[in-house]
Amino acid sequence: MRKLLQGISLLMLVLIVLLPLAYLFDVVSESTMKGAILAVTALWFVITPLWMKREGESTAANL
Repeated sequence: MRKLLQGISLLMLVLIVLLPLAYLFDVVSESTMKGAILAVTALWFVITPLWMKREGESTAANL
């Protein structure tokens, strides 16, 4: 499960870079790019804390 969440986090970061490039090459409109970046950023902020934990921290402490 942790690897899946890490993969999704990485995908969100890649999309944050690719969306402005898509706008630069007229693939998407500005409003579409802005909305997609907002959604991707929000999703990244939700997913990333689910797999990140400090060294030595037990999973029971997160409940």
